[in-house]
Amino acid sequence: MKSSFVVESRTARATRAWGRRLGALLKGGELIGLTGALGAGKTCFVKGLARGLMLPEEQILSPTFTMIQEHRGRLALNHIDLYRLEAVTLDDLGLRDYLFSDAVAAVEWFERLRDGAELERLSIVLNYADGSTRWIEFTAYGERYSAILDQLER
Repeated sequence: MKSSFVVESRTARATRAWGRRLGALLKGGELIGLTGALGAGKTCFVKGLARGLMLPEEQILSPTFTMIQEHRGRLALNHIDLYRLEAVTLDDLGLRDYLFSDAVAAVEWFERLRDGAELERLSIVLNYADGSTRWIEFTAYGERYSAILDQLER
């Protein structure tokens, strides 16, 4: 099973398309950890993810100030943004309840979750290449996520 791969995204539309493809594969209870610089496309990716979950992508806004937004579609989506926090644990903000439920949890600035490295998850790192081009790196941590990556790459 594949544990990691990288794709090039030349447009915001392509970034959303990768999110949509992933969202269509999810069954509920998955943890998606997103990292990348400001403006790299994390929220854009989550918009596509929401579309794959049968949610209107225009409802997806960066939850920087609210920190947690809950959405209902084919599956529930908990969209979490840790940008405003230096470091957080699973016991802060009731995160444990949001991350370990039947909903898909998409966490922006995942690297700020102090105990995040221990968790099974799908990691998505968005990096600037040049101009509007981004590199999107998908890495699976756990068998469940390796199986998802295998399907996503096809």
